[in-house]
Amino acid sequence: MMNKAEKIVAKALEMFNERGIEYVGLRELAAELSIRVGNITYYFPTKDDLVDRLAQDLSRLNAQVILEEHPSLFSFLERFRKIFANHVQYRCLLLSFVHLMQQNKVLSGAYKETEKKRYSSIVTNLSSLQERGYLSLEVDTDFLVSVFTLTARFWISEASVSFAHLSPVEQINQYVTLLAKLLIPYATEKGRHDIRRFSASLES
Repeated sequence: MMNKAEKIVAKALEMFNERGIEYVGLRELAAELSIRVGNITYYFPTKDDLVDRLAQDLSRLNAQVILEEHPSLFSFLERFRKIFANHVQYRCLLLSFVHLMQQNKVLSGAYKETEKKRYSSIVTNLSSLQERGYLSLEVDTDFLVSVFTLTARFWISEASVSFAHLSPVEQINQYVTLLAKLLIPYATEKGRHDIRRFSASLES
């Protein structure tokens, strides 16, 4: 059973995903829950506090997608597939990304820290993949990190416009396939085998 705060969070996520964060106020949320606004502000004094909670929940989910200590190229790509699935669940945050970064100082500050950790993590993973023979030694790390980061940040916005006719799973597969193909020029034969295995897993 969910407690009252959890019910508020769940309904807010549902409404934000359906209508957009910018277009749902606490009054509309309270009406949907058949409670007073004061019942919401007791737990979340402002709408920003509620959005911050959703962002924290997404961060926790993503943190649970742990890459093995000695990653394969398959597990590296699978990690992004799982993170993109989390993005779909919390798509309102990504679709309102620019607005939130401009308006929510707490969220903006937290994201800067997340960005640093993501950059460091991808660099470490790419280095490990080189050491383990999945990628050649001539990897343009800055380029790959930039494209992986850009894709992770904005893929769902583009998918909502360009691939709205596809299911969420099909949209995810579309973008993780792009990431996989991005690595082909840098992959060794061992790495290309993992890329083929990953692509096959998306079809099953």
